[in-house]
Amino acid sequence: MPDLLDNPLGTTLEESMLGGFGGFPDRLYLIGVGGDKYAANNASLPDGQSIDGLATFPDPDEATTYMSLLAGLSGEVVSKTFEEAREITLSKPRLSCMFLFRDARIVDIHWVR
Repeated sequence: MPDLLDNPLGTTLEESMLGGFGGFPDRLYLIGVGGDKYAANNASLPDGQSIDGLATFPDPDEATTYMSLLAGLSGEVVSKTFEEAREITLSKPRLSCMFLFRDARIVDIHWVR
């Protein structure tokens, strides 16, 4: 069985998926929480390292579902290109990647640092 990556929603990723970016669509949806701030997530790598990433979604419904699962998270679903989302991630020193969520699970990671 492959090593898995856990996130706070109980989602897991196979280690072989780490470092990929092929599953990201050209248009992404983010949760804007005010100003230039967007929803992010924290996940743990198989080695125990904790990583922070921008939460991205393939469609607005996925973003809305994500908000409903996390108590206290609310915001405006905004549409961005992949490159715009990548630039947002790069502008936030604490974030090391973008997480792509589908069905409230991380399905891909795009590393920026």
